[in-house]
Amino acid sequence: MKSIYFLSLNALQFIPYTYGLLQSYARQDQRIVESYIWQEPLTRIEAVKTTVVKINAPDILCASCYVWNHNQQSAIAKKVKEKYPSCKVVFGGSHVPDASDVFFTEHPYVDVLVHGEGEIPFYNLLLAFLDDHPKLDHIPNISYNDKLLAIKTQTAPGLTNDLPVPSPFLNGAFENFLSDGGLNKIGLWETNRGCPYGCSFCDWGVRSTNKIRRHDMEKIKGEIDYIACHKIEDLYVTDCNFGILKRDLEIANLLVQAHKKYGYPKRVRIQFAKNSNDTVFEISRLLHANDMLWGTTLSMQSVDDNVLAAINRRQIGTRNYRLLKDRYRKVGIPTYTELILGLPKETRESFIDGICTLLDIGIHDDIRVYELALLPNAPLSQKITRKKYGLKTKIKPLRIPADHCEKEAVEIVFETDAMPYKDWAYCFLFGEMIQALHNGAYTRQIAIYLNNTGRMPYKRFYNNLLEFMLSSKAKSHAAVKRVMTLIDDYYHDPDMPQIHKILTQPDMVSFLSSYNPKRKGWHLWAYLWLSIGEARDDFYATLREFLVREGIGIDQKIEDLLRYQKELMLALDYDPAKGKSVAYQFNWLDYFFNQKLLQEELTTLRYTDTHMGITNRYELKKNVRNKFINAAIGISYPYTKFRHFIHQPDRTIKQ
Repeated sequence: MKSIYFLSLNALQFIPYTYGLLQSYARQDQRIVESYIWQEPLTRIEAVKTTVVKINAPDILCASCYVWNHNQQSAIAKKVKEKYPSCKVVFGGSHVPDASDVFFTEHPYVDVLVHGEGEIPFYNLLLAFLDDHPKLDHIPNISYNDKLLAIKTQTAPGLTNDLPVPSPFLNGAFENFLSDGGLNKIGLWETNRGCPYGCSFCDWGVRSTNKIRRHDMEKIKGEIDYIACHKIEDLYVTDCNFGILKRDLEIANLLVQAHKKYGYPKRVRIQFAKNSNDTVFEISRLLHANDMLWGTTLSMQSVDDNVLAAINRRQIGTRNYRLLKDRYRKVGIPTYTELILGLPKETRESFIDGICTLLDIGIHDDIRVYELALLPNAPLSQKITRKKYGLKTKIKPLRIPADHCEKEAVEIVFETDAMPYKDWAYCFLFGEMIQALHNGAYTRQIAIYLNNTGRMPYKRFYNNLLEFMLSSKAKSHAAVKRVMTLIDDYYHDPDMPQIHKILTQPDMVSFLSSYNPKRKGWHLWAYLWLSIGEARDDFYATLREFLVREGIGIDQKIEDLLRYQKELMLALDYDPAKGKSVAYQFNWLDYFFNQKLLQEELTTLRYTDTHMGITNRYELKKNVRNKFINAAIGISYPYTKFRHFIHQPDRTIKQ
């Protein structure tokens, strides 16, 4: 029998879902069952040689390629091919380029590329490889290596609408993986496939031919029971637009029932439908009520209509967006919004206006800013589009690789014809500042009050505050200038990685290690947040100076507000065993969290927080730094900013 090895490497331990789907589909044919042995998939990123040693006499080596593992898997495949020249090497996944002209010249050890959906072409390849001299030209949706020349076959439809793939959960494909004694594995799970959108920065809609196809509901019910019985804590629903189908609410109900019966899954992370609807709202409310929801995306990418048109993104309008936000806020459901820096037609002005529009709408807990990365098959990556919008990019390492591992690479847009690099750098810093100061809450209540009363709109407040901090010599402002320097170094240094920027800076590493020396996924906003926290008195003293400079009179109300804002923040020396009580002259708690009118009212608030985070999973301990970091800002990945940073209103008692 022929031996199949499968690479699906990741720094996190995700269930090798692609392996399970491919195996399950192919093994419907008895010829495959009788002819192939499926070795346990390799999922851990280890030294190249370590992984190669685990591959013994392979007939076929498959690799599911993404931006985070392509180079590592390529290096492994090259070594395997040198050791076992007759082994057929097959690459698939979203990082495999549709334009395969030069791929085999650069990767001569690869025999076949699978384009798009993998089940059918992979099954046909396995049948073909039963022959000692396989003919591949009749297999659609592949490119094969013919003496380094790429022969691309015809394109054909993928699976039918009923997605006839037996469940890899229910047929035992993951049994060994889940029972190896390791830590909690993160479940990947698909209920439908396809995306009806064609956003030009993404390759999802392009690769799925815009059709949504559904897995059978009976299969889904069985898989939910399996996931719960096998104690999978974190479940990622990989559908592009969960909630786009009415039946998705029924699926969410089944997950909740399993959670109540078995205690699992504990948390569900969902990529919700791009245009939020009633189904998305009901799913969010259901999961949130059962402490299972990571958060609901109110998807934007940009707030500017010209930008959205350029990236073929449907706009729901800021008025509708405000209505959606209010709807979620009234029932206490956490939401977050993602923006992408570097999109076509985005200017410095429009980007900052966009963030401030989101604040004005009421997105205060969680705005996330990402750098635009060009994916191999996304429309935005094509030559004609790059030229049209003046995209200027640099190839950056993705992260610092582990010892004897390959460096992965990502292509980042640093400049467009609408946003020169200097503006890009300023917007990057502005986004990190908003995440640290507003989402992170050091200035959130002050900014909301000044905006709501018309004394200082968000744009003026944060633009001027950033300029003030950059020109200041205050101890609490030093971190902002340090991050600005780092952003510029990131642009000029070809070896500085996108994700691990901070880990290349000894001074930053030394500071952050005092909280948790093992943590790697530090965000720039987290560095800002912690740095300001260690100089909190100085920060609020200089914030008072800033307000005076901006013409804000420090009357009794503003003085009380500054005190409330400062005391609201979580601090390392907070003792959860005792809590703390603070008296204020105004009803700030009711004003900010209960939508009451502000009035002078002597109020004593008692803060009683003992745990933080989306499911209250992070324990607070006085002066225990590693506990504090998780409770205050959350874990590095996956993260949500909801129920972090501040004393929570539901744990605050009016005395």
